[in-house]
Amino acid sequence: MKTIKNIFVLTLFLIGIHLSAQTFSADSKDARNLAHFTSDAPFEKIVGLSSGLDATVMINKDDITKSPKGMVKVPIANIKTGIDLRDEHLRSKDWLNAEKYPFAEFQLKEIKNASSKQLVDGKKVKATLIGTFSVHGVSKDIEVPAVLTYFKESDQTKTKTGGNLLVANTEFDIKLSDYGIKIPSMVVGKVNEEVKITVNFVASDANSGMNPCAACNPCGMKTEGKCNPCSMKNENPCNPCAMKKDGKS
Repeated sequence: MKTIKNIFVLTLFLIGIHLSAQTFSADSKDARNLAHFTSDAPFEKIVGLSSGLDATVMINKDDITKSPKGMVKVPIANIKTGIDLRDEHLRSKDWLNAEKYPFAEFQLKEIKNASSKQLVDGKKVKATLIGTFSVHGVSKDIEVPAVLTYFKESDQTKTKTGGNLLVANTEFDIKLSDYGIKIPSMVVGKVNEEVKITVNFVASDANSGMNPCAACNPCGMKTEGKCNPCSMKNENPCNPCAMKKDGKS
């Protein structure tokens, strides 16, 4: 009886967290949602852009540090540097291996050092995002500085897209060797070991579901991995509807 009571209390707690949060999703078809990659080496500076960015964030606008969840996915195959041959090399098995590892991903787990815990219409909030960054088959926990801005739906915001908006901007550095990416000898001096990554997107709550990591129905799917890409375990708070092993509410 005590175990059942504890499960009931936990369920109410998780439901309470997610009912007080809003889910924002970025439109992957919006070319203005972008990731930039900059390599500033002694002999050459390379700037790459990747469109098709997919992002979903669940956040409590009254307290953004309270159990935030989210996933940002950037398609490697979409990276463009201005030179087609170079783009082919980047996507190849010798570099990022886009065929085997099609996405660079950031999974949000925590927010700290927020200049304000509350998101107020039009006010920028500086914060540190804590999560896991994955690329080339390697995942590492990182902390990322970010600026978040909330916009309540208005005639002006509707010119961008419907619903309340969350604008996210972040910039951070990674070392290629940390993710198992080797610089070929033929381009030494042309590619920097450190790469700066900048991500900018606008997400809307107009047509988002409860799952902060997928646009699918979190209550109606039985296949765990499809509807809960943050974790293969249904009890993870990232999938608030699937408290049971069969994925049903």
